[in-house]
Amino acid sequence: MNAAMNPMHSMPAMPMSMPMPMMMPMSCRMTCTMTDKGMKCMMMPGQDTTMDMMKGMCSMLGTMMKNGTPCMMMCAGMPMMSCCGMPMMPAMACEMTAQGMTCMMMPTGMMSMDMLKMCCDMMTQMMGCGMPMTMTCGSTPMMVCTN
Repeated sequence: MNAAMNPMHSMPAMPMSMPMPMMMPMSCRMTCTMTDKGMKCMMMPGQDTTMDMMKGMCSMLGTMMKNGTPCMMMCAGMPMMSCCGMPMMPAMACEMTAQGMTCMMMPTGMMSMDMLKMCCDMMTQMMGCGMPMTMTCGSTPMMVCTN
C-alpha cells in the first residue's frame, strides 16, 4: 500500500500544526443547578487550568455568541443544548465569579423551564457516571467539564 492510499500517512501531525491552547480544550469541574431564571452551570478550574485562562474563555465565549456563533454543550458526544443559535434554543450569559465561570441558560421562544430542567438533570447524571461534558463554540472544543 502506498502513502496516497493510507489516510494515516496523509494526515498532518496535529501537535506540530496547531497551537496548544486551541488543540486542547480547558479542563474544568462543573455543577448544574436550576434557578428561577433558568439553568446555572458553575465551572471551576480543573487540572492545568487557571482563573486567568477561565477569564479569557469567558470573555471569548461572550464575544463569539454576540457575533452569532452558537455555543453547544455535548455529553459523551451527544448534543444536549445549543445556545444563542436558533429562536427555540436557550440564551446563555457567562460571567466570572471568585470561584470560576458561571454560565446561565435562560429559556427563550419555544424552550420551557421544564425542558431546561430535564437537560440539567440529564447532564448532572451523565457527568456523575463519568461522562465528560464538552462545550464547543462554532466547531471548536473550548472546555471539557466533569463533576
